[in-house]
Amino acid sequence: RSWYENVKKLMGNDSHEEVIEVESIKELSETEQVEKIADKFAEVSNLYEPLRRDKIDFPSFSKDDVPVISSKKVFEVLKELNVSKSTRKTDIPARFFKHFADKICEPLSMIINACIQQGIWPDAFKVEIVTPVKKVPDPKDIDDLRNISGLLNLNKVMEKIVCKFMIEDLKATMDPSQFANAKGLSTQHYLIKMLDRILSATDNSTKGECVAVLATLVDWKKAFPMQCPTLGVQSFIKNGVRASLIPLRYLPGSGPQGSTFGVLEYLSQSNDNSDNVPVDDRYKFMDDLTLLEFIQLMEVGLASYNIKAQVPSNIPQHNQIIRSEHLKTTNYVKEINQWTEKNLMKLNEKKTKQIIFNFNKGKQFATKVELKGEPLEVVDEVKLLGVIITKDLKWEKNTKYLVKKANKKMRMLHIASKFTRNREHLKQIYKTFIRCNLEFSSNVWHSSLTQENREDLERVQKAALKVILKNDYTNYKDSLKLTNLESLDERRKTMGLRFAKTCLNNQNFSKLFPLNSQRHVMKVRNPLKYQINKANTERYKCSSIPYMQRLLNDENRKRKREVNYLTEELNRSKKRNKGSFY
Repeated sequence: RSWYENVKKLMGNDSHEEVIEVESIKELSETEQVEKIADKFAEVSNLYEPLRRDKIDFPSFSKDDVPVISSKKVFEVLKELNVSKSTRKTDIPARFFKHFADKICEPLSMIINACIQQGIWPDAFKVEIVTPVKKVPDPKDIDDLRNISGLLNLNKVMEKIVCKFMIEDLKATMDPSQFANAKGLSTQHYLIKMLDRILSATDNSTKGECVAVLATLVDWKKAFPMQCPTLGVQSFIKNGVRASLIPLRYLPGSGPQGSTFGVLEYLSQSNDNSDNVPVDDRYKFMDDLTLLEFIQLMEVGLASYNIKAQVPSNIPQHNQIIRSEHLKTTNYVKEINQWTEKNLMKLNEKKTKQIIFNFNKGKQFATKVELKGEPLEVVDEVKLLGVIITKDLKWEKNTKYLVKKANKKMRMLHIASKFTRNREHLKQIYKTFIRCNLEFSSNVWHSSLTQENREDLERVQKAALKVILKNDYTNYKDSLKLTNLESLDERRKTMGLRFAKTCLNNQNFSKLFPLNSQRHVMKVRNPLKYQINKANTERYKCSSIPYMQRLLNDENRKRKREVNYLTEELNRSKKRNKGSFY
């Protein structure tokens, strides 16, 4: 940890000394600025009533239903504490708890059991220290700041123990389209599955089906703070969390920030926020919700816009429009807004966007879906979970974004090279701060990159090797051997195969890699183990799922060849031994 801290200080990236300056309040004194920011962060807490126990219908439970936490379990959690995580000021460091775990576990288990039995969360654990961080490089207003909450380490230990039970209880009722807080799933699974659904549907357009996809990216305003505590507890009960595990936190309002309970409360409350949309057409990652509508352009009622009646500002040159009443998305958005108001949350109509994926040249269209009386903006590109997706599903803009981000970090390597010639240290800086940016969500886009995209990414690593090796750099291939590094292209291929293998172990995702069922009795020389999705376009053929299906088949053939070779060698060895015996 100290090594990383010193590297950041050396590069001038010590975030502890960063001063937050907001354009709209910078004329005020420092004390007044702090008060303004604190008032803004506390504002959301006044939107809700404190937790109302009289409105909660707790199911009855017996003493046997109350879990008892052993000191051994507490000891295991204390020993697993991550000492590199930041600790808020005035708190006891995690290193102390870890070191004295055998002494602390017994009294701490008594405290935890008492809290569960009485259904009360200790007052000391309800206090959070909030640190403002920037959402954007140059904040214009306080809304451009995000509050990061720091909780006591003892609170985190209690949550680690209690929340494991709650997560198990929630599993049975959790929305299958929710990718967050699900073991073995990540943002990459979300994006890969969603893009495969879009690409496979539009792939049949070559057969004359004329399918387009309208994607709506729904955004909630201050999703995590805007949670009514009473509704949160009610949702826990509704979704199967045992009543004995729900501690009553008497808060002034809003959901608990910075805690696992806050995350689980949001997941529980938002579990049914889009039940009106078919499960295969909705994709969630915490508060990021994407809705898909598949439009049959031959049947939907594609019309020309009457420019004589009103001059449009949002109709492109093709002058074709699909009226909102012909789209399912109109009802989807309307009903989600009704759910939002019922649950005392707010949709952000300005940040809710739409993007159209339509590869039918003669049947382009625009649309005008409204949310709370405001037309939703239709954009050509969106940044979803850190990945830039364009309407043509090409990756030039995402590649440029990654290269630009990595090149900014190259400054760290240049400065470090002036202070040390140790290649291992410079390599570690490159891998930790630069290469990770070039590989962000690579399984989503690697297979669809053009040669130019691949070269743009590889060029950053080439520049890094020149800094690391200095005069010893001759060419890229030799430099990779000298530093024991792989090319980025090879690394992405390896990561893609590893990702595909992990997908096979996931119950929901393994369905995308079905085993190949042989339809005839003829024996083939190299049978495919996994079915490869049929593609009519190069666009779908080169996308993630068909690519990974081919990777798995190649890996299976490779293993078979190795097994056959070893079997043949073993048989030859037996024959030689048998001949020498006679």
